[in-house]
Amino acid sequence: MNLIGTLLTLYLAFAYLQPSETFAQQAAGQSCDVPVVVADFNNRLVRDLAPTDFSVRLGEAPRTVNNSSVDDGPKRVAIILDASRNIPEDEWKLETEAAASFVENARPKDLFSFLVIGAKGTEGALLSSGEVEERLRQLAGSRPASSEGSERIYDAVLAAVNRLAPPQFGDAIFLFGHHEDIGSTTNADHVRDVVLRNRMRFYGISFADRLAKLPPGHDLNKPLPKGFGRSNLELLSAETGYFFSFHDVRSLNYPGQMPLFKNFLADLYAWIAEPYRLRFSGFDIKDETGLEIEVKNLDPQKLHRNGIHYPRSVYPCDAPLEKAP
Repeated sequence: MNLIGTLLTLYLAFAYLQPSETFAQQAAGQSCDVPVVVADFNNRLVRDLAPTDFSVRLGEAPRTVNNSSVDDGPKRVAIILDASRNIPEDEWKLETEAAASFVENARPKDLFSFLVIGAKGTEGALLSSGEVEERLRQLAGSRPASSEGSERIYDAVLAAVNRLAPPQFGDAIFLFGHHEDIGSTTNADHVRDVVLRNRMRFYGISFADRLAKLPPGHDLNKPLPKGFGRSNLELLSAETGYFFSFHDVRSLNYPGQMPLFKNFLADLYAWIAEPYRLRFSGFDIKDETGLEIEVKNLDPQKLHRNGIHYPRSVYPCDAPLEKAP
C-alpha cells in the first residue's frame, strides 16, 4: 500500500436533482438539493449512477429520489491557511505549496475566498484561481508575522461562511492547518450549526504528525488512548460528509510521495467541482434531521461505503441561515 493509502487508513482508524439550475437560481440559497460524492477505491468520481441507484432515508422515512445528475456548474471554495505561531516553518511551506497545487485544478468559472489565520487585513472579495495562486506565491516567500499563540480556526470558519453568503449549491471550505482550535471567540457547537445550516462542505488537511504523541510502541490495531479521539474539527468534516486527513512532513519527504499527494488533492478538487446533485421527495422537516444515502447494489470491486460522501444531517430548506456575529 502506498503512503497516501496508508495515511487514509490511519484516518479511518480514528473514526471507527433536478437538472442543473442557473447560477443565479443557485444564489438564492434555498435549494433542497444535496451534494453527494461517490468515489471508487482510487478516490476517482463514479459518474454513471442514475436516480434509481440511490437509496435515501430522511429521519426514519425512506424518500424517493426524483432527480440526480453530476453538477459541473461554478463552485465557490473558501481556502483557509494557518499562519499562526504554532505552525512550524516546514508545515507552512507545505501549506502554501499544497494550496497552490489544489487551486491549479480550478476551472475558470470557479471562485475563491481566501483567509489566513494569524494575518491581518486578509481581503474579503471573491478571487479567481489566478489571483489566489498569486497570493500564495507571495505568502510562500514572505510568511505573515504572528506573535499570538492562538489558532482561531473556528473564527476563521465562520468568517469563511460569511464570505460566501448567501450560500450556493456545492460551496466548500478547505482548511490547510491544524485540527484543534485555540482561542476562538466562538465554540464548536455554533460553528457546526452555522456550517450545516448553510449546507457547506468542510475539508481539512494537516501536515502535523497525528500520532506523534502516542505512547512509544503503541499498537495501532488496539483502541487509541484517551484524548486521541477525533477533534471537533474532524467531527465537523465528518458531519458534512468528508474528512480531515493527515500527511506529516517527514512522510511527504519520502521519494515519490509528493506527486501522489498532489494527485490526491486533484481528486478532492474534482469532488468539490462535480458532485451529484440529488433532489428527493418529502423535504418537509421542521428542524435538523438525520440523512442516510446509500448506493443500491453496491459493487465491492468498484466502490465501498466510505466512498459515499454527503451531509449526515440537514435543515429545512427555509431554515434561517446562521451567520457569525
